Amino acid sequence: MGIAATADAVSTALALLDLGETKTVARAFLPYRDREQLSQLTVTVMPRGIDRSIAARSGLAQEDHMLEVAVQKRLEGTDEAALAPLVAALETVAGHLSGFTIDSGRRCIEVRIDPLLAEDHAVNLRVFTGVVQARFRTHV
Repeated sequence: MGIAATADAVSTALALLDLGETKTVARAFLPYRDREQLSQLTVTVMPRGIDRSIAARSGLAQEDHMLEVAVQKRLEGTDEAALAPLVAALETVAGHLSGFTIDSGRRCIEVRIDPLLAEDHAVNLRVFTGVVQARFRTHV
C-alpha cells in the first residue's frame, strides 16, 4: 500500500467521523484553498513523507507513512469563542487517529497536534487552521 492509499483510507475514515458540523474531507498533495472555499469545516489529508528503516533487534524492515491532517474554516468576526468548537474538532480527529489501524495492517503509532492554531492564518487570512501530524507504521 502506497502513501496515497494510506491517505485515502484515512480520508474515508474521517469522512464518517462526527465533528459537530457539516464538513468536507479530501486527500490532497497540494492542499491550497482560498478563504472563500472554507465557509464550512474542511478536513484535508496530506501525504508528507515515507521513512523506511530496519528494526534493530528483529532485523525486520518497517515503513512509516507520515500524514498531516489540516482542519480549516473561515472565521467570521472576532469572537474568540468561535475557536473552541474548531479546536475540539481538531482534538477529535487526533483522538480518532491515535491507534487507528488501516485494513492493510498499517497502524497509527504517533499523533501530534502542531500547530493547534496557525496564528498567521487566523490574523492575516481570518481562517482557522490546525494540523494533526500522524505516523502510520507497518512491517515489511
